[in-house]
Amino acid sequence: MLKKCGGLPLAIISISSLLATKPVVKDEWERVRRSIGSALDKDQSLDGMNSILSLNYNDLSPDLKTCLLYLCIYLEDYVIERDILVRRWIGEGFICEERGQSKQEVAENHFYELINKSMVHLVEIGYDGNARACQVHDMMLELIISKSVEDNFISLAGHSETDLTNCRGFIRRLSVHHIDQELASILKNEDLSRVRSLTMIASTCIIHLPRLAEFEALRVLDFQDCENLHEYGMNDIDKLFQLKYLSLRGTGMSNLRSGIVRLYGLKTLDLRDTHIEELPWNYLAH
Repeated sequence: MLKKCGGLPLAIISISSLLATKPVVKDEWERVRRSIGSALDKDQSLDGMNSILSLNYNDLSPDLKTCLLYLCIYLEDYVIERDILVRRWIGEGFICEERGQSKQEVAENHFYELINKSMVHLVEIGYDGNARACQVHDMMLELIISKSVEDNFISLAGHSETDLTNCRGFIRRLSVHHIDQELASILKNEDLSRVRSLTMIASTCIIHLPRLAEFEALRVLDFQDCENLHEYGMNDIDKLFQLKYLSLRGTGMSNLRSGIVRLYGLKTLDLRDTHIEELPWNYLAH
């Protein structure tokens, strides 16, 4: 198996993580060896590497596959904070309570499982010894983007890897890196009423984004680090009755629309690194 990995560190780590979950039985390991396929060489290294990563991906449980695919909303080399990610998973409805564990505990277990299986790599550890952030290897990111596009799991817009022209059917989840008038025209012709999450982390020219009222099924809305958010109308925020997660972190916003008090299902409101000093007077009553 080491020979088939061709000395590539990512391939070795990926196969090692897979074997660590298998019984120490010859037949099981032989099955993994046969699944790897032909040995990697200079001409086949990329295809072979993709084959090995796919083998590890296919061995994941359905819940872990869903959580992993979700990471393609982030750009290459983006540092993904654990706390933010698990709250988003919960807001999306990916996580259920099980065996006496809360949704938060189950989501954090999923996070650590992805690290232990080398699907993502740890980049930051807190003073308490717990993982605080992770990153996705660029080859793994390519794999999950292709899987996501194939399954119409997440639609990417303004990313270099793909665009909405690859979207099949209606948009379920939308991740936008940069929006201009051309993309705005494309979105104008799309049915946005079924979009469950909208991610615009550090996105530019947000003023071209369609009105929030068109995203009536949103459960997750993330505007983190969109510095010009004040130029975009947030008047329709109170129309998002299903919203569970809202992040205005790092946007420089100085006040909240009073309509936020009608978001009775909201579980996470991230206002870190903003100028917002108080909530609408009747928000805490809800």
